[in-house]
Amino acid sequence: FSSGGSWNEGCALKRWTVLELGSGLGLPSCCASKYGMNIVATDTDKEVLKLLEENLIRNQVGNNLRDSISRQSNSQRYEDSKEDQIRDEKQKIIVRSLDWVAAADDPNAEFNQPVFSSLVSLGGADLILLSDVVYGATQPAWEALLTLLNKFRDQRQKLCQSKTDVIERVRFDGSITPVGDPLALLGYTQRRRDMSPRDEAVFFKLLYDAGMEAVLIPPRRIPNGEKYMLTTLFELRWI
Repeated sequence: FSSGGSWNEGCALKRWTVLELGSGLGLPSCCASKYGMNIVATDTDKEVLKLLEENLIRNQVGNNLRDSISRQSNSQRYEDSKEDQIRDEKQKIIVRSLDWVAAADDPNAEFNQPVFSSLVSLGGADLILLSDVVYGATQPAWEALLTLLNKFRDQRQKLCQSKTDVIERVRFDGSITPVGDPLALLGYTQRRRDMSPRDEAVFFKLLYDAGMEAVLIPPRRIPNGEKYMLTTLFELRWI
């Protein structure tokens, strides 16, 4: 990444939009925002959303390009008492409530779910981050999560049809990302007390059934990865 929020290799010089699913406290979003990316960070818990927003505000750097943090709930459960603005001309940081199951089951999610509207205004999700979202408690929603990934991909492909500056990206292994596909990264930490090998196999089978595969990114391709990485990083690719 460059400090201005664009992707340096094989992509048009534009500010990337990062969508984080199951953000929690939003560490990946915080890191991406420091590199100038547009951020759409999501979670479903009302209290978590408040902490997520506070964390994104607190972790901004003074010379970062920022516009505003905006908040909105899918079902009006998350009511804003005030609007916290972070001014700038270009970068946008948005926090949205997103219930995976409700959004996946909604045939008109593109029109009814605020996160989709936010992404439309930013040209769709260029990069989707899923950090430690696969564990026992989320298992009932795994299929919904994968359905959502396909919906976000479909949205970006539609938006890219009207663009002339969309360029194929070269992946870490030298292959080419199809035009219109977002780059999706999954960080997975093994939890033997919570996830058995059979459970892990179930998730990756569901992933394949949803039209995707998980490609391991070698630690040597990640800065300091061989020394410090406790989480396995996969690129999720549509097949």
